[in-house]
Amino acid sequence: MAKTYKYSRYVAEAKKEPFVLELDDGDQISIQAPSGEVLLEIEEAFSSRRRLELLTGDQYDRVFELVRHAPAGALNGLVSDMVEHFGLSPVPPGGGRASSR
Repeated sequence: MAKTYKYSRYVAEAKKEPFVLELDDGDQISIQAPSGEVLLEIEEAFSSRRRLELLTGDQYDRVFELVRHAPAGALNGLVSDMVEHFGLSPVPPGGGRASSR
């Protein structure tokens, strides 16, 4: 008998708490996990700015103001931590062996 899989399990396992960025003044920026649709848009985006906008959602303006004049490594570290927190993968859906037609 073929094994079956429950979609609800995938959804339950994928739920993530918001990424909360604490600022030096004690304020916080709370970034929600991207949806599947947003993840696909991130992977299709050629612009790093557009990817950041998609990843940070409605908090983009606040995040951009933080990183725009900071050293580039600050942005790289922040994005890396968000990707790890949300359990996103640099490999596109379908895996690294997917057709690149």
